[in-house]
Amino acid sequence: MGLDFEKVIFDAANGNGAKIAGRYYPSNAGNIKGVVQICHGMAEHLGRYEELISYLNNAGYHVCGIDMPGHGDTYELNKDKGYPKGYFGKGKTDAEDLIKDVMELHRLALVRFGKVPHYLYGHSMGSAVVRTIFSRPEYSCEFSKFIFSSTMGPNHAIGIARFLTGCGCFFGGARKGNALIDKLAFGSYCKRIKDPKTPKDWLSTDPEEIRKYNEDPMCGFSFTNEGYGVLFKLISFIQSSKAYQNQSGKPCLFTYGNNDPVGNYGKGVREAIRKTNQHGANTYVKCYGPYRHEIQHEPVRKDYFRDIVNFLEL
Repeated sequence: MGLDFEKVIFDAANGNGAKIAGRYYPSNAGNIKGVVQICHGMAEHLGRYEELISYLNNAGYHVCGIDMPGHGDTYELNKDKGYPKGYFGKGKTDAEDLIKDVMELHRLALVRFGKVPHYLYGHSMGSAVVRTIFSRPEYSCEFSKFIFSSTMGPNHAIGIARFLTGCGCFFGGARKGNALIDKLAFGSYCKRIKDPKTPKDWLSTDPEEIRKYNEDPMCGFSFTNEGYGVLFKLISFIQSSKAYQNQSGKPCLFTYGNNDPVGNYGKGVREAIRKTNQHGANTYVKCYGPYRHEIQHEPVRKDYFRDIVNFLEL
């Protein structure tokens, strides 16, 4: 789509000379209603959200977001420093550093756009980031509402997964991929799809969207051991009793499709919703029926965009 945007670059929280690349997409609407900050998913980038961003801009919302470390423009900034795709950075605080990077963009967006309402939207891995912030009172107080798009439910194998990636990092493979984890994490994702044409067909029912994803050099890459470690730390936290006990009372919206393997075909998302409600959250839910992981790239996406704006304007 090629929307106009303003670049923003700042120091990564993990140090080591790394930088974070972000974007501001200002709205030209006459009545500005707020700022929506987007946290993208695993092995993709903010630029894939421009159809949603355009819709939000037209509805009166400024939009901003970063490309996570090891992704998109941030990868391009740091690849010559030894940061491969799917790598977040050195140190045991890598997951916490990612949260700090998201919050730093929020701080900068407050300066750029002012103290209008700020909203936080996260898709897939980005939803784990947003749910983490939702359950951190020192951070959740900064946002008016939260959107969890195609999130994951409880995963009882997360401890084993963290052990395997930890071993990979310990034996010098932090920046290397892990074929075993790739297979365990994604190997079964097309099992319910009749005659899948590519291994990424679980993302959308739209063949054109799958084609664009597969042809994008900044999409679909394998995570490093360290990158998987960050993902699994986030998932481990959001499914913990501590996270549910400390969750914000501010409105949150869960959106999902029943044919999304990340959400265990709706079952996992519904369990996360149940636990969220059990702890008194102000929860809204929208299921889109027989669609897959990326509702923003499904035939119902215009309904999805409208539902997001309607939630923001409740």
